Amino acid sequence: MKNHTNIYLSKSLYFQCQIGWTIFLVIIMPISLRRAKIDDFIQLQNANLHCLAENYHMWFWLYHYLLTPQGAHVAVDKNSKILGYVLGKMDDEGRKSKPPVPLHGAITSVAVFTSYRKLGLATKLLSYTHKTLRECYKAEFVNLHVRETNRAGHFLYQRTLGYKFNKLDEKYYADGENAWSLRYTYPECDTSHQPKS
Repeated sequence: MKNHTNIYLSKSLYFQCQIGWTIFLVIIMPISLRRAKIDDFIQLQNANLHCLAENYHMWFWLYHYLLTPQGAHVAVDKNSKILGYVLGKMDDEGRKSKPPVPLHGAITSVAVFTSYRKLGLATKLLSYTHKTLRECYKAEFVNLHVRETNRAGHFLYQRTLGYKFNKLDEKYYADGENAWSLRYTYPECDTSHQPKS
C-alpha cells in the first residue's frame, strides 16, 4: 500500500460587500492522507485536545501505534500541518475469548479541526483506515463508539459509511453519557444477505 494519497478539497466562501455585491470564492486545498508517524504524536494530541471531550495520554497514542502501526492516519496540508486524524487499531482482546471473535479493527478516535469540517475529510480518513485494516490485517469488521447525542457522528458513520447499530453501552463515557456501539462489516465479509446452506 502506498504511503500517502493526495486529494483536493474545495471550500466555498461567500462575502457580502458594503456596496451590495456578493463575491463567491472557491478555495482548492491540496491535502494528503498518510499513515501517522511517531513525529506526529504531539500534533495528534493537540488535535485531540482541541476537537474532542475524550482526551488521551501520550502512552495511549504510543500503545496504538505499537499495536497497529497501519491503524492511524492523518490528513495534512501542504505545510504538513495536521488537519484531522483517525486513530484505529486491531482488537487485542477478542482473540482470547472462547470461541475467538473474528479478526476485527476498532476506531478509537476521529477528529477534524472545526475549520476543515463539512469537507468530507473524516469520510476519506475513515475509508482509508478501513482499507488499510482490511489489506494489512485481514479485518472482517470494524467497531467504534459514538456518543448517543452526536447526531453528526451518527449521520457520518451510519448514513455515509454504512456502519450498523450493534448495541447500547450505558454510561460509556466519563461524563456518564451512553454510547452506541456501531459496526462496519466489509462487503466481502457480510454474510447477512447470503443464503444459508
